[in-house]
Amino acid sequence: MKTLSYRVNSSRVPIHIDDSDSALLSLLRSAGKPAVVVDSRVADLYKGLIKDIGNIDGAVVATFSAAEENKDIEHAEELLTYFLERDIRRDSVLYAIGGGITGDLSGFVAAIFQRGIQYVHVPTTLLAMVDSSVGGKVGVNHDLGKNMIGAFHQPISIVMNTNFLETLPKAELICGLGEIAKYAVLRGEPFFEFIDKNTARLLNKEKKTLEKTIRISVDTKKRYVEKDLREAGIRAHLNLGHTIGHAIESATGYGTFKHGEAVLIGLVAESHIAMHMKLLRPSSFERILKMVRQIARQSAAGVDMEQVLNRLTFDKKMKAGKVRFVLPAGIGRVVMRDDVSTKNVVGAMKFVAADGLLSLK
Repeated sequence: MKTLSYRVNSSRVPIHIDDSDSALLSLLRSAGKPAVVVDSRVADLYKGLIKDIGNIDGAVVATFSAAEENKDIEHAEELLTYFLERDIRRDSVLYAIGGGITGDLSGFVAAIFQRGIQYVHVPTTLLAMVDSSVGGKVGVNHDLGKNMIGAFHQPISIVMNTNFLETLPKAELICGLGEIAKYAVLRGEPFFEFIDKNTARLLNKEKKTLEKTIRISVDTKKRYVEKDLREAGIRAHLNLGHTIGHAIESATGYGTFKHGEAVLIGLVAESHIAMHMKLLRPSSFERILKMVRQIARQSAAGVDMEQVLNRLTFDKKMKAGKVRFVLPAGIGRVVMRDDVSTKNVVGAMKFVAADGLLSLK
């Protein structure tokens, strides 16, 4: 087992990376009366593990259909009612077993259940392992924007079992690689080169390559989280690719593009903007584009340009009425800008459409 951690004030959140169920089951057996939320697809695929969890004395298990359209207040209320009716108390620990949607919703439930209970994140997708499980951002979506309702609620532990990735569909693998591509740009040359050269191995789920990628990605995110727990400053750099990515997701009702796919599109679009604002060299833009092309799938899905522009105005990272973009200024360097013109956004969207990543209505 490999163990990382990140600092939260005077304590640390351990991150266990393993290829067995032992760490999870050990924690559950020591948790008193654990409340467990399991993605229904994970429950179907790993019946033996879920049976072992259900046999733990006092365990209360709820399944959740993890779809972006279900990550809302109504489904959070259903879980709250389920656990209240089964006598889950303030000293219980909630375990979230699933991808990022399950973790975000369950963590939000933990944050507001009787004013907050402890929770453990057990990510089962590549995206959740490298992104949403680390940092304590939990929440649900609103019709007017992604993750508009939420909190900062740090897990007491994160348990990553890489065996879950063996059953991960290729589309979900690509989704995780979207965030990893972002980390490659943020971290700099060595990791960027590693991802660029090993994309095929990652898409083939080569175990050692995946484990190294997960470890470096988690280490990259934890560095930002430790410096800025509540996203008041440098942690906002992790939103690279997300300003346009979130607008695309919201404009298409969250069901057309997976989060990581939208981030890949956003990464290209925001790099295109940076190049046209003379912040990013054309050669660096071409390198980012090449890496994304190796990962992303072509898509004929239609996106309404006006809807994307409208959704940008609801971005929760707006400050003083201006949309703040994180733009790459090189491999390993980004800048925050609030002077991106509508013309540049439209030009970037036209570029990604011409490149086949989406179509424009």
